[in-house]
Amino acid sequence: MKIIGTFAVVEDSLYSVQYESEELHEFAKCFELWNNPVYLREFFEKNIEDLKHSFWNGITIEDAIKKTREDAIALEDELMYIAEKGKTEKYETLSTLFEPLSKGNIGEYERDKARGFVRPSWLRIYAIRIDANFFVISGGAIKLTKTMNTSEHLLLELKKLESTRNKLIDEDSDDLIYSELN
Repeated sequence: MKIIGTFAVVEDSLYSVQYESEELHEFAKCFELWNNPVYLREFFEKNIEDLKHSFWNGITIEDAIKKTREDAIALEDELMYIAEKGKTEKYETLSTLFEPLSKGNIGEYERDKARGFVRPSWLRIYAIRIDANFFVISGGAIKLTKTMNTSEHLLLELKKLESTRNKLIDEDSDDLIYSELN
């Protein structure tokens, strides 16, 4: 999983990596997929057993598609709004939307997640925290299971998070982010 670029979603605030095998950077890719009813139908059909879990209250595939699309619009709008607002507001930054991926994961180059807003939400955006209002998106997923360790597509997101984190640690983060913009 080779990172070929980092792109500004919101300049000086929210960035997104692009992998060699992808046509879009991860932020754009997630929201494109989450708004694509054909992709969503295939995803929910493939993961129907997870969708049938009692936690999701017997939601149909049609309702799951509608819920995902509504939640994706709200999440994308809020991420963009807060990323911009966080440049000037001390108490309303991306850190209000993102939280550590796990309890023991706090510190420099923290692995974080943001959830959708339509509760309960299965949408996740994964990112590395550089500062309170400075995050680098590594990917995103529909998380229908309690943990990330039980689904192949969620295990891939963990690998992408770690790959992005390692890239940021191995290289000066400013060089990684700004070299792709100039």
